[in-house]
Amino acid sequence: MTSEEDFFSSLHPAVQMLKAHIDQGNPIRIVSHNDADGVAAGGILSTAVNRLGATFRTTCEKRVDEKTVASIASEKPPIVIFSDMGSGYLDLFTEHLPDSDIIILDHHLPIETENPKITHINPLLHDLDGARGVSGAGVSYFFAKTIDEANIDLSALGIVGALGDQQDKGENKSLIGLNRHIEADAKGAGLLETNIDLIFYGYETRPIAKACAYTTVPFIPGLSGREDQCLALLKEAGIELKSEGRWRALRDLSEEEKSRLFSTLTKHMIYEGCNADSVYDLLGTIYTLKGEEAWTPLRDGREYASLLNACARMGRPSLGLSICMGDRDEAMKEAETALDGYRRKIGEYLDWVRKEDRIVEMENIYSLRAKGDIDERIIGVVASILLSTGILKNPKPFIASARAEEGLIKISGRATEAMAKAGIDLGMVMMEAAEPFEGRGGGHDIAAGAFLKEEGEPEFLKAVDRLVGEQLNA
Repeated sequence: MTSEEDFFSSLHPAVQMLKAHIDQGNPIRIVSHNDADGVAAGGILSTAVNRLGATFRTTCEKRVDEKTVASIASEKPPIVIFSDMGSGYLDLFTEHLPDSDIIILDHHLPIETENPKITHINPLLHDLDGARGVSGAGVSYFFAKTIDEANIDLSALGIVGALGDQQDKGENKSLIGLNRHIEADAKGAGLLETNIDLIFYGYETRPIAKACAYTTVPFIPGLSGREDQCLALLKEAGIELKSEGRWRALRDLSEEEKSRLFSTLTKHMIYEGCNADSVYDLLGTIYTLKGEEAWTPLRDGREYASLLNACARMGRPSLGLSICMGDRDEAMKEAETALDGYRRKIGEYLDWVRKEDRIVEMENIYSLRAKGDIDERIIGVVASILLSTGILKNPKPFIASARAEEGLIKISGRATEAMAKAGIDLGMVMMEAAEPFEGRGGGHDIAAGAFLKEEGEPEFLKAVDRLVGEQLNA
């Protein structure tokens, strides 16, 4: 049996457990992560359970800790499904949820525990890549498909979750690993088509200047969030903004126009101090969701993911869940308002970082201590953007922190694929570095995080710097 076959077989006991509870008339408690991938996962599971006629409640949480788990335990749930979170917290579930059956659908670094009431589904348990090959939404999709083949229509959300987790690590920013099975399902169902192009935000829906200004992943210094500057750049490139009285979208440009635009963008990014190669982050595979109405924000997979991410980061994950479950009316309007606010915040935070010399270079890492100046829900996004722009001159992981509630700080660590190939695993670093400070850490090799008490932050960063150095010298 191959690793993939072993993984798919591991889904069946979880499905049997879920159906047994539904047959008994038990309510299903779903807890998912509060980001684009987690919201997509929550939407997949909510839809699948709803189709079985079960009563359910779904929430999206920023993190797993004793307070969160104790709150869930107070509901006395017969069964809890954790999606896109939970693999690193099996001990907490054993302690606080002893009477509940638990299903974990995750792709983060797991810990080991013996508990017959926990059914643990994770690609890492089968030597499959969870950082690049499948997201939390992807694992949830495979679970839903195992419940009923008719749930293949949820494959589009599996794609959205993978893009939200930036798993487009293949050639031309394509999906790899188990995600290719989801892509094949979505294409087979007529829900997805792909092509290679500039990956501005709003490829199909936005006037070109807005699409450029709204693009934050990758972040374009001087252009992201600056529609006026984008208009100036487009004029410099000789791009006509309207055709027959209608604003043109990126999809309307000719290949020659795209080539001119790409050349102008290259010059701009070099002028802004970016690495010349970073402009290639703007080229990649476009994932068009054919089941969504043309000219809407949900037609492009990355745009859909950005909308879900904005809902989560702005404290409105329920809007994202509603959209995943089919609401295209009021929830969409409110979600787009949340997205506008989210973009403004990111722009303000990046300006704050760039105006002062706030990034500190240590021996093996860069660090940014934002304290209360950046929202903890957005610090990871800021870290990803700063690492991707090429403004950090030496190839080192970027570790950013922001103040959270109850005297805690949120740590977000980001590394590149090249750093991972050199031996860096930030998930292991975060897990090990947080433990002496009564914190919790984990994640993937290139994207990881931790929570710990604020007073421990200086020594924690020293520990991270040391552990990264040890990994590089191993």
